[in-house]
Amino acid sequence: MRRIALMLALGCAPAAPTGGTPGGGTPAGGTAPGTVAIVGATVIDMTGAAPKPGHTILIQDGRIALVGPDAATTIPAGTPTVDGRGRYVIPGLWDMHVHTSREGRARYFWPLFLAHGVTGVREMGSYLDTLLYWRSELRRNPAAGPRIVWSSPMLDGSPPAWKHGLGIRSPDEARTVVDSMRALGFDFLKVYVRLPRDVYAAIATRARELGIPFAGHVPGSITPIEAADAGQRSIEHLSGIYPSCVRGAVELRDSMRQASRAGVRADSIQAMERRLLRLALEGYDAGVCAALFQRFVSRGTWQVPTLVVGRGHVMVRDTAMRRDPRRAFVPSALAARWEADAARSAARAVSRLEFDEELHRRETALVGTMHRAGVRMLVGTDASDEPYVYAGSSVHDEMVLLAEAGLPPAAVLAAATVGPAEYLGLSDSLGTIEAGKAAELVVLDGDPLADISNVRRVHAVVSRGRVIGPAARDSLIALARTEAARAVPSPPAQQ
Repeated sequence: MRRIALMLALGCAPAAPTGGTPGGGTPAGGTAPGTVAIVGATVIDMTGAAPKPGHTILIQDGRIALVGPDAATTIPAGTPTVDGRGRYVIPGLWDMHVHTSREGRARYFWPLFLAHGVTGVREMGSYLDTLLYWRSELRRNPAAGPRIVWSSPMLDGSPPAWKHGLGIRSPDEARTVVDSMRALGFDFLKVYVRLPRDVYAAIATRARELGIPFAGHVPGSITPIEAADAGQRSIEHLSGIYPSCVRGAVELRDSMRQASRAGVRADSIQAMERRLLRLALEGYDAGVCAALFQRFVSRGTWQVPTLVVGRGHVMVRDTAMRRDPRRAFVPSALAARWEADAARSAARAVSRLEFDEELHRRETALVGTMHRAGVRMLVGTDASDEPYVYAGSSVHDEMVLLAEAGLPPAAVLAAATVGPAEYLGLSDSLGTIEAGKAAELVVLDGDPLADISNVRRVHAVVSRGRVIGPAARDSLIALARTEAARAVPSPPAQQ
């Protein structure tokens, strides 16, 4: 914190990490922005209208010039075309929870995002210097990656849970940090798990005064209802939600923490943990949950469940996941860490493994319940170094998991397209396929409304008006594989 405070006081940025930006001025093999038409496609425009078969989308200078029936649309002579016959066009996808800005991840994450139709991401925090560096690189060369909405570093208690977090010790310090993050031009603030109540409240109050959103985890010092009431825009990973639906669970959890800090014997704490596990399975109260969800709706608190992360942590006995060919995009040192973590997890008692799997099933079902209650959802993956989470393609995994949780395909698509645009205040330019909007599109070889897994069947992508066709996608994927093989991840940065 002292190093960060000194840099902010001097008005200077930290030294940039070594290495250049991934890719060149145009995605490998992609077209430069100009005029291009997608013809003969079924357009799923996400405006609420029915799919439009046999339509043409004309793109000029990075924007959608028109959308109309093939027979009624005149394409300027010499315009390059993308064959949309038998194909479906949706708005570009968003991953609303990623960590791309450390360990050189951007060099292979950014190409993977584009190749899989993820034309926008929400960066959820890293070291201050790496955030500033990669933000400047993308501004210098926008075609190298997706659109990115930038978080501050994680604002946390002292010491922070992660070394790249900013440990804040008092409300006064919190206000100073919020002012500094806004001055540095971050789009929003990321709040984290160790924030004391008074520090969290100071962040929330100062953020409202300055008009800068804040989002993130629900700190252990508060409840999800308190986070919603404070104006937290989104809750990540369902943090704190399931325990809030179990009468007595939060109180027992807090007692365990106090006992641990007081040096109570380990066997006593373990007994409390066993009681907490039983309570989690036996004490769920749908009525308590319903009240919580209505508060989310009334406060406009969005949820980013990141079900794909929970799946990766509980499926340690699933050998198919460990044979996933996408491991080619994971640095070897990180893959080895996944294996070691899986071995440690598998060595736990079978009863605990079964509990974790059951809790994941319940949290997944809870997402469907929240959706039916009107709570807004966003697709996010926590692409970073989480086990079995892959940049780009895990957005498709998350969408399938949301469908398994009970969301209809149209709602899943909304959580990755029009929903992020609304959440970010960008509905005037993104999220739907309409004349005047930015040309951010995905051309699919299957109908996602018939089967959401068809989002995996990417034929072409349009990013910032540039068409990334099949050959260009292959080049991006090859680039990502090469850069991942060169990367050497650091050990976990957790305190």
